[in-house]
Amino acid sequence: MKVYKDIIQGTPEWLMLRKGRPSASRFSEIITPKEKPSSSANGYMRELIAETFCPTYEQWKGNKYTDAGTALEPEAREAFAKHTGLTLEQVGFCLADDGICGCSPDSLITECGSYVAGLEIKCKSPMVHTDYVMDGILPPDVTAQIHGGLVITGLSEWHFWSYYPGMKPLHVIVKPDDFTEKLKDALSAFVVGYKAEYERAIPLLKL
Repeated sequence: MKVYKDIIQGTPEWLMLRKGRPSASRFSEIITPKEKPSSSANGYMRELIAETFCPTYEQWKGNKYTDAGTALEPEAREAFAKHTGLTLEQVGFCLADDGICGCSPDSLITECGSYVAGLEIKCKSPMVHTDYVMDGILPPDVTAQIHGGLVITGLSEWHFWSYYPGMKPLHVIVKPDDFTEKLKDALSAFVVGYKAEYERAIPLLKL
């Protein structure tokens, strides 16, 4: 993988880097938590093509709920580091060896100067956080994203951290398993289809 350390997530530079690239946060539109192909895959492919060819295309910028989660993220990251004693490094983007797919970890975990794991932080509403904690497992709505991080980076584990101030957090460590392999296969098939559709789109969309 290639790690972009100096790109800040959410900036125009970060948006341009992600433009037209299948990203782990959207892998649920390629495979479902039940390991089935997603009916949203074709629509996602067309969206990526639109991003590539439309110079004024604006990606979704969030809402008040995602903005609140983003504001809490530094506090949550500090709480995770204190809870685990692990060393974190914030990075902008990780590009897979295929040069096409990527992910934007909330941090990478380092040991002796090497990357050993990834971190995904969620700061949801108190109700959603309560659901996460009481269920005590990796939430289905982040399964494809977390395993996508494993596929993109090749790392051996990924940490999920759900945080809300004044409530106990949820910490789940995810390692590659059968779902990871099925996602890898589904992503490979998606990329093949995406490349073909991209080539077909060039004479149709490019001025």
